[in-house]
Amino acid sequence: SSALVFKLLSHRPMFRCAVMMFQEEFALRLTARPGEALYCRLSVNTQLLAKVDQLMKVGRNNFRPPPKVESRVVRLELRNPPPPVDFTEWDGMVRLLFNRKNKTLRAVLMTKPTIRLLEENRRTQRALRGD
Repeated sequence: SSALVFKLLSHRPMFRCAVMMFQEEFALRLTARPGEALYCRLSVNTQLLAKVDQLMKVGRNNFRPPPKVESRVVRLELRNPPPPVDFTEWDGMVRLLFNRKNKTLRAVLMTKPTIRLLEENRRTQRALRGD
């Protein structure tokens, strides 16, 4: 489902609104706020690019045969204009921060591979600027 959402969010020309039904846990992740247990990379990236609202809950008894999970209907409204960020770089940072969710930011950023990556990126930026 997340691949579908990100493909939809990157679609051009931009759409005004999309109304979709997802399994309840996925819909809750889309709309989770900082500090909530379900807040994750999906929440951060989706909410960066779109306003996300839960419209209604759809019980399993509305389907034949009934599935094992509940569903929710969600509305996605793209932010127009989109935020001025390089999404690839942003997603890389968010992926890094949520890779070890229960660690502090300091602990995540102070690992040797992360320090090496940040140093390489800094050197690349300086080279591109001519420093």
